[in-house]
Amino acid sequence: MMRRSELKTLRTVLLFVGATISCLSINAQEEATEPEESITPSILNPEDIFSEERKMLRRLTSGDYPFRRGIFKDDIQIKSKQVRLDSGKKISLVWGRPKKARIAPAVFIIDVESASLSNQPSRSFFGRSKSRRAQKESEARYLLTSPFGSNLLGQGFAVAYAVAKDLESLRSARASDWIEMFDEIRDLKEVDESSFFLMSTKEYANLSIYLASTYSFSGFILEEPHYMLFTRQTHKDVIEESKWLTSEQIWNRTDPSRREFYHKIFSSIYSPIMIIRAEDSPAYEFNEKTLIDSLRTSNTYFETITLNQVPRRLMPLGDADGVLNTEPRVSYNPNSVSTWLEGMINYLKVNSDTMPTELQKRAIIY
Repeated sequence: MMRRSELKTLRTVLLFVGATISCLSINAQEEATEPEESITPSILNPEDIFSEERKMLRRLTSGDYPFRRGIFKDDIQIKSKQVRLDSGKKISLVWGRPKKARIAPAVFIIDVESASLSNQPSRSFFGRSKSRRAQKESEARYLLTSPFGSNLLGQGFAVAYAVAKDLESLRSARASDWIEMFDEIRDLKEVDESSFFLMSTKEYANLSIYLASTYSFSGFILEEPHYMLFTRQTHKDVIEESKWLTSEQIWNRTDPSRREFYHKIFSSIYSPIMIIRAEDSPAYEFNEKTLIDSLRTSNTYFETITLNQVPRRLMPLGDADGVLNTEPRVSYNPNSVSTWLEGMINYLKVNSDTMPTELQKRAIIY
């Protein structure tokens, strides 16, 4: 039988041993969960999010020839005028110019995107507004948001183009209608009549080449077409095989009569021509042996800007290449377009009698 004092001593020892074991267990758990010294917590910096994308966008919207240029609306004046075509349909002639410039060189643009941008629905809670003011804002959208409209206007050029509610109305415009619009812009007192240029994207190559052969421009800029000119035949198989064909073989397999027509129409263009080409275009070799070869043999003055990649793509196209069924949406390669703009604007300045005055650049924040 243990004494009371011995029991008390034993109880104290057991409590001490139990406490010691509990402490050792807790320390073991803490050591197992304690992070290694090499791991340090990190805080995400918002500037690091999409940092490469942000750098690219800043570069493409800055510099002398950005992909899209910001413009202060107070620095420009935009006007439009309804024109009734010989077909009876109506289209709008739109132009913008630097407000403070007494006189400026002008560029008339034939680009399928001018119509598609003007017909985009307006951002309105109750849907598209039909007011005249809303219509004018829609018609001017190409000047402020497209790479060609915003950069040319920002560099101090007057810029003009035609828009319609549908492509069918624009297609109904005849050569006499276009010439009337050219004269309308050229006769503006703020436009230098000796510095009047035509620029066309590839979808309107047939039309613009014909107009350049019948109207006197200071210069003509053309995006290289992806189809054979002045024919409804696509000749896709020949275009795909043109790398391995000679010029003679291409003409013989397509339409030999077109060769003489190419020579005849380019011989009628007396203004300097700039062709925008892309090395990865499926029609690059085809155009080298037809379009470019005809320009050389007709002794037409021309120069080229050759890009690494196609600058713009659009969908949808009609069954025949180069014929648009509906309003397309255009996607751009910013690097290619910026190179295009740099070469084209330098070309325009060299061939202008009046040097344009560049506008202040507004930052575009993404």
